[in-house]
Amino acid sequence: MTDSIDSAIPIDADESVAWSGRPRITTALPAVVIGVLLLISGVAGSVLSGSLRFLVVVPLGVAIPIWKYFALQGVQYVITDEALYVKRGVFTRSVTQANLETVQNSSFGQDITGSIFGYGSVTFEIAGGDDLSFRAIDDPRSIRALVDRTASTDDGIGGGDRRGSGIPGDLTQWQQIRDEIRAIRSALEE
Repeated sequence: MTDSIDSAIPIDADESVAWSGRPRITTALPAVVIGVLLLISGVAGSVLSGSLRFLVVVPLGVAIPIWKYFALQGVQYVITDEALYVKRGVFTRSVTQANLETVQNSSFGQDITGSIFGYGSVTFEIAGGDDLSFRAIDDPRSIRALVDRTASTDDGIGGGDRRGSGIPGDLTQWQQIRDEIRAIRSALEE
């Protein structure tokens, strides 16, 4: 699943987008229910009492679901081959970025409604920083697995998964260098 990426997210030209998404829109349903109840109670209270003062809650009944909708639409999550991004806001925007190399652990969770309807949250533990969460997304287990696969890097020792290490040479060459340095050190100590 890929949405169009908001221009506020600073994706480099050499980064490729692996996934992008937004919180599930159905998570706004409780706000819609509250809004409808406020509308009904305001209109019914006005009609039954003959007073217009109950209509004060009608704008609130309209504003709550609209605010929730825009709040959800103002959030975008992006996973590239280099980083994780969370963009929040519609008019004023903030973007949180974490390089994949800094992702130490990840976990996902689903509450009861998320388990029933197939959505949940994924939390990434970031080295030296705050955790990053993708909330109310479809299929959180597969998103966690995608980040775990994408974040695995080659440290030059355990074998390469995704890309080569920034350190030249392979393990055998570095072991030979180590042996040469040990030989030089022992020669100097004699």
